[in-house]
Amino acid sequence: MHRSLTLVVIVGLAIAATAAGVPQAAVDACSSLMSNAALRALPNTTLTTATTVSGAFAAPGAAQPVQGLPSFCRVTATLKPSQVSDVKVEIWLPTSGWNQKLQGVGNGGLAGTITYGALATAVKNGYASVSTDTGHVASDTTWLADTEKEKDYGYRAIHGMTVTAKAVVQQFYNATPKRNYFNGCSTGGGQAFGESQLYPEDYDGLLAGAPQDFPTNLRAAGIWEFQIVNNEPANKLPKPALALLTAAVLRKCEAQFGIDDGFLNDPQACRFDPADLICKEAGQDPSTCLTPAQASAVKQIYEGAISAHTKKQIWPGLVRGSEAPTGNGLVGWEAASFPGATPFAPSAQFYSLAVFQDANLDFHTVDIDNAVQMAVKKFPFINHISTDIDPFMRRGGKLLIYHGWADPAVSPLNSVNYYGSLVAAVQRKRHLDSAAALKEAQKSTLLFMVPGMGHCAGGPGPSNFDAMTALDQWVDQGVAPTQITASHQAGGAATFTRPLCPYPQVAEYNGSGSRTDASNWTCKARPFVFDASFYKVQ
Repeated sequence: MHRSLTLVVIVGLAIAATAAGVPQAAVDACSSLMSNAALRALPNTTLTTATTVSGAFAAPGAAQPVQGLPSFCRVTATLKPSQVSDVKVEIWLPTSGWNQKLQGVGNGGLAGTITYGALATAVKNGYASVSTDTGHVASDTTWLADTEKEKDYGYRAIHGMTVTAKAVVQQFYNATPKRNYFNGCSTGGGQAFGESQLYPEDYDGLLAGAPQDFPTNLRAAGIWEFQIVNNEPANKLPKPALALLTAAVLRKCEAQFGIDDGFLNDPQACRFDPADLICKEAGQDPSTCLTPAQASAVKQIYEGAISAHTKKQIWPGLVRGSEAPTGNGLVGWEAASFPGATPFAPSAQFYSLAVFQDANLDFHTVDIDNAVQMAVKKFPFINHISTDIDPFMRRGGKLLIYHGWADPAVSPLNSVNYYGSLVAAVQRKRHLDSAAALKEAQKSTLLFMVPGMGHCAGGPGPSNFDAMTALDQWVDQGVAPTQITASHQAGGAATFTRPLCPYPQVAEYNGSGSRTDASNWTCKARPFVFDASFYKVQ
């Protein structure tokens, strides 16, 4: 049996509860989609199942089913924009209580799976929702060297699933969605950027977390970081050294602002020098200091990957305080793998299997400049780095970006650089001064930096917040978020709340009342610091 057919059968059996108690009319409306003439006429698209589900759903490979789901019509489809394409799509349609909105949800890493958790959250909140595996199965890496499958991953699958979902929504509800949103983090954040740049008509609002918009360079930087730490034994950064670093950063930079939160509120203001931790005396306990080689390696990681030939930055560095903060999730440099035996998996697989096509690639000896040039030449379409999103902005589209300051996987400075370049593009095109350009850009695009948050979630900071509702209110009611209240959760309860501020503002404590209460903090202006040379202003 073909793999694609096998997947359909497996997915078709993945229902953990039937449509018991669901009105027969809803069941019939769902099943009738399979014979719907308009859907059968969609180009390069085949609907494979349309089944009503209620109560619980067991996703393929999941240990436990998702519980507490409303009744929904689950539609699966296969898209074939090229001869080798095999893009799987799932559309979940609430059978009652639909909020008249569609939410596309993004992927992580190298994709390869339907994002069932995000689909479930969306339908629980009343959205019709859609997800795609972007054209391959996660356990299969043979797709990486295929240009057509890389195009599906890079941009075609997200646009295709969106077009398909809108058509299915129209036929199921006999109504066009009032609003269309996309919600993604990491790879999903990059997918949101791609939609704003390539398909400005697809969505009214885009939520882009920790956007992986420049994967050729990001993944090269993952190998570069691995080389910095591993090519010389003296450069090794074991876990105790990383913990020592974060403790020293907090002592210096939190004390500087009279704060004791366990994370940096504004890492760009921190001037910690790793040379301050170099062992001062012979025989000093190595757990209390760094060797000169270690301090040099840390400094390079802070500075980011620099081309050995052009001296231009390939990828911005990680920020102070991200070395080994507390908290769950993808937090700390060790979680990003480069202090370990191999580079971060997406970096390693992309460059070994797709770019160099060498499963035994020696990451210690890769020429980073050459690697980037090869990747950009072979797969330019996976990058979404244009600062020209005027068509999206002109039609009233809203782009809300968020990024954790303690992210070890995708440098938060990348989001700052991109946002700064968007503002600079507005300034140049509309002949405004910098302040006016920022104000104009913020009518359509906002960036929220999250102190102490790791990659997409986790960490010691206020990493729990509802950016989707903020985006919906901005698009639907014209109310731009002046701040987003976030919390830190422990044991199922909030231990403190804090406002997230539109960059370049930062939250400052008012000086009275509990520091754990967001109402005692105010968003204040601070310098807009970004690398204007990193993204070409268009």
